[in-house]
Amino acid sequence: MSKKEKPFFKQYPITAPRFWHGLRCCDYLKLLAKNKFAIHPARWYVAFTVGYFSILNSLIGAIQSLIFGKKIARYELPSPPIFIVGHWRSGTTFLHDLISLDEHFTYPSTLQCFLPNQFLVTGKIFLKLDKLLIPEKRPQDNVTTSFHKPQEDEFAIFNMGHHSPYLRMAFPNGKLVDNDYLTLESLPAEKIRQWQDVLVKFVKMVSYQQPGKPVVLKSPPHIGRIKYLAEAFPGAKFIHISRDPYSLIPSTVRLWQSLDYIQGFNRPRYDMAWLTNYIGDTFETLYEAFERQRQEIDPSHLIDVRYEDLVADTPGVIRSIYEKLDLGDFEDRIADRLAQYLESQKDYKVNKHDLPADLQQMIERRCLPHLEKYGYQKRQ
Repeated sequence: MSKKEKPFFKQYPITAPRFWHGLRCCDYLKLLAKNKFAIHPARWYVAFTVGYFSILNSLIGAIQSLIFGKKIARYELPSPPIFIVGHWRSGTTFLHDLISLDEHFTYPSTLQCFLPNQFLVTGKIFLKLDKLLIPEKRPQDNVTTSFHKPQEDEFAIFNMGHHSPYLRMAFPNGKLVDNDYLTLESLPAEKIRQWQDVLVKFVKMVSYQQPGKPVVLKSPPHIGRIKYLAEAFPGAKFIHISRDPYSLIPSTVRLWQSLDYIQGFNRPRYDMAWLTNYIGDTFETLYEAFERQRQEIDPSHLIDVRYEDLVADTPGVIRSIYEKLDLGDFEDRIADRLAQYLESQKDYKVNKHDLPADLQQMIERRCLPHLEKYGYQKRQ
C-alpha cells in the first residue's frame, strides 16, 4: 500500500448505514447521553442520520408492534434453532453462509438484524434499495455484503434496545460496555431472562416471515452463552468452529480497528497494547465460559469443526455436521447448491496479516492453551 493510500476501512462511505441506524429514538438518546455526547466533528453527519432514522424506527416500530405484536407473541417456532458459535474471525460467517444454502432453513438477514424494529413493515422497500445503501464488501475482509445475506443476531439485540458488548464500538474511547453480557454468567436471573426474551422475540419474527423453517443463527458472543441459549430454546443445536489462533487473533485486531473507526461516533485513540489486552481478555472469557457451559449441553446437539478442515474439504465437513446433528439428508438438501456456491467463491482471497512479536507472545500465553484440545499447536 502506498503512503498516500488509505486502508480500506478508512475509505468506507460516510453515507453507508451504521450499526446504530436501527436504534429507536429513546435508545439512541440514552446511548449518546451515557457517553456525554462525545461526538467527533467528522461524525456529526453520521450522528444526524442515525438520529433521523431513530425517529423513523420509533414511529414505524410502534406500527409494527400494533400490527404484529400479538401475532409474534402467539407464534410458535417450528423447531429449535441451530446456533453457529465461534470467536470473531473463526469462520462463523463462512459457515453461516454455507448452512443457509439449505432452503429448508431460514436465517436472520442483514436487513432484519439492522432494522429489527421495522422490517416486518418496511422490509420489502429496503430490499429494493439494497445496492444503493450497502457497500459491496465488508470493511474488515473481502466478504461481499447485502441486505439479503445472513447476519449476526447480536445487532438485532442492541437495536431492540437491550444490552450488548457491541455498544462499545459506538464510543471506542470510553469504558467497556456490557461486558457481563459476553457470557451472562454473572447476571441475576431476571436480567438473563430479559435477554433471552429479546432474542426469542427476534427469532420468532425471523421465523414468522419464513414459517415452517428452522432458523440458523450466528453471533460470536454466543460462544460464551450456549447454556442460556439452550435454556431459551430447548433442543437447540450448536456448531462450534475454531481456527488457528496465529491467523485468528491478527484478523481480530484488524476487525476491531476497522469497526471502531467506522462505527464510532468518535475516533479511536487507544494504542495496540490496550487492543491486544482487550482481545486477550475477551478470548479467555468466552472460551472459559464455553468449556464450562458445554458440559450441560447434550453431546448429540453439539459438534466441533475446524476452519482449516472446512476450507480443505467443505463438502466433507458440512456432511459431518448434517450427520452428527441429524439435520437431514446432505445429498438431497444441500449438496448441489453447495457445489455451485463454492464454484462462485473460488477466486475469494483471504487477507494476510502481520504477526508482531508481542502479539505472538499473547497468542501463545492466553489463546493457544484454550485451543490445543482442538488440534492447534505452538509454531516452531
